[in-house]
Amino acid sequence: MVIPAILILVLGVAGFPAPAPSQATFFEDVVIRSMEITAELRPVPYREVCERQAFGAPPSCRITSFGRLKGKTVAQVEVTSPTPVSIVRLFFADDFSMKVTASVPVTVRREGFYIILNFNPALAPGATGTLTFEYEGETWDLWDEFIWVAVGDLYPGIASPFGDFHTPNRSQMRITVTIPSGYLLASSGRLTRQEAGGMQTYQWAPGEPLASIGVVGGKGYVSLARKAGEIDLAMVVRPGYDRFADQIAEFTKQSADFLSRLLYAFPHNQLTVMSAPFDRGLLGIGYPGLLMITDLAFIGGTGDLLDRDSFRLLVIAHEATHTYFPHQTSGRGIAAVWMSEGFAEYLGLMAVESVMGRAAFLRELDLNRRWYASVAGRDRAIGDYTVLNSGFADGVAVRYAKGSFVLHMLRFVVGTEAFQKILQTFATRFRNQSARVDDFAQVSSEVAGQDLSWFFREWIYELVLPDYVIAEATSTPVEGGFRTTVKVRNLQTGVMPVEVLFEMEGGERVLQRVEVRSGVEGTVTVTTPRPVRRVEADPDKWILQSNYANDSAQVR
Repeated sequence: MVIPAILILVLGVAGFPAPAPSQATFFEDVVIRSMEITAELRPVPYREVCERQAFGAPPSCRITSFGRLKGKTVAQVEVTSPTPVSIVRLFFADDFSMKVTASVPVTVRREGFYIILNFNPALAPGATGTLTFEYEGETWDLWDEFIWVAVGDLYPGIASPFGDFHTPNRSQMRITVTIPSGYLLASSGRLTRQEAGGMQTYQWAPGEPLASIGVVGGKGYVSLARKAGEIDLAMVVRPGYDRFADQIAEFTKQSADFLSRLLYAFPHNQLTVMSAPFDRGLLGIGYPGLLMITDLAFIGGTGDLLDRDSFRLLVIAHEATHTYFPHQTSGRGIAAVWMSEGFAEYLGLMAVESVMGRAAFLRELDLNRRWYASVAGRDRAIGDYTVLNSGFADGVAVRYAKGSFVLHMLRFVVGTEAFQKILQTFATRFRNQSARVDDFAQVSSEVAGQDLSWFFREWIYELVLPDYVIAEATSTPVEGGFRTTVKVRNLQTGVMPVEVLFEMEGGERVLQRVEVRSGVEGTVTVTTPRPVRRVEADPDKWILQSNYANDSAQVR
């Protein structure tokens, strides 16, 4: 979540012209292979002006100070499309003036936060070349108290029509940032720092391709050295915001250990965790080798979820998962936001389960159930949401809460062991690549040994929400026990296997599965040594439903 800024664009291209007719590009048709980023930051004190409102409303405030950034990015690019490309979209701020020069014919226009480059003649398939961007201007989040610059103001990024920018920008990066003395900065990769004449020069060399990168910091921050297993950990905090720094360091280690076991070895041996002045609307941001976590998690005493250890671990593990999704494996096209936030949320929940147990996992999972319930009925299918249209309440709830539950339901359908193997196979096969929903569906079917296309059709491309009720439950004595028959009906939409609980006198439980289609009854029968007194559909609440109050019944 960055408000970007840019001013001057200078473009030099070699080897690009193509004789074939030009053609518009999708975001994977042109990719950046390497970037050399240099920037000078001039932060200012944070200032705002607030006006009192009538009738007890909170004051209306506006920011009145903005720091200045001057930078240059040299990008090595390649045309990966099999056909000529004429249009390239770049993610830049809309409030910076701009100058463009090029060694090939190109026209430039603005579309909000995007710069559109139109090449005529078009760029040839397989062509490579150099793009040089120079820019300067005022930007947000460049204050003495807090610095946060990234794609869009620190450097430009190629963007898709869906707003995604991870896939085409995965590249070797090197960053050099100059800033006055007195500021502490952090980013991704191996750090060197020099100071002379009242100025500091920071350099980072990540050493492997990254999908995005950010530079953060400010005055008053200190760096606390910790170890997270084999990872060198730097805790970047402000005095007074370090009460839970040691616990967060331990949670970071536990998250990295869990993800290493589940997927593959954690990609970074150096990791920075920063205490950031985020409110409850933004709990964290995950960059490669850099996690920004809300101050509230570091200080506690908030009287809400962040005072709970399991929720604090979930926040850390969620952002640590972004190291893998989308920074190692990027979603593209339809439902790319699900393959980032839905994956991070559920793998974060799995980390809670691994470290703190099933009860803690279910408690945090239920938050997502209730979150999605708050927007169910006015939302759209997961596949309808992109980066561009998922910033409102319904879209955020769908990509995080429903998105995590889709993976939870997939785990139910295939079993925990197969589900973990699906995640590992997918992450390994598509490491340092982009992938579509269909790629994940194919891996899921392959590993599970069954066709799961129906599952992804329903939960990604369609909008379904079941409501299971016990339509009938009867029991009769038979030789050796009691035979109980249950009819389960889905009053709403969707087709899923459903577990049915048969609870006997004394509390002993039997579980059986039955497939229940929309508007149709599914029947399941069991024979038990003692009478069944109560039955319940989906007793462990694996499946998203519109109503959980009508799932159980007494047996006649």
